[in-house]
Amino acid sequence: NYDFVNQQMHFLNGKTDMVVENLPDIDTIIIDKTRFIPYENRFLEVMKGKKAVLLIEKEVKTREEGKVGAMGVATHGTVQAIDVNARFQRVNGENKTNLTIYKDEIKNIYYINVKRNLESFRNQVTFLKCFPKKQQERIKEIIKTIDVDFNNPEDVLKLWGEVNL
Repeated sequence: NYDFVNQQMHFLNGKTDMVVENLPDIDTIIIDKTRFIPYENRFLEVMKGKKAVLLIEKEVKTREEGKVGAMGVATHGTVQAIDVNARFQRVNGENKTNLTIYKDEIKNIYYINVKRNLESFRNQVTFLKCFPKKQQERIKEIIKTIDVDFNNPEDVLKLWGEVNL
């Protein structure tokens, strides 16, 4: 499995969880139907279309959602709740009274090969910056025509296939 939070590839050796090391010695890893290639100190997913290849890096950002309020519902204000478990935890020497709720957001960073340079982008604005100004208007029209969602790798691959002619 690929642990994209820690940027590590794991595999089982018998019953032991192992981490893939020596990335320069590895060309490709295939898990089910998904291909990964090593790039610097991490792995990139490889998506192949009929006309193009797209590389994808998963990035995880943890953000605070709020605090646990009444009935376990997240609130964004100050929480002045009595934690009934806090007394029990302190009696047992524990002190786990953090009531913060966190949420992980997974974002894609895409990589494409433009004139033998690996360019990265996350959205329409950064995608357009990968190309000369004179090509950007044509690319904007393609984006509108095929209605690209930059959070969807299949849409981005389709777009790259149209642009990469």
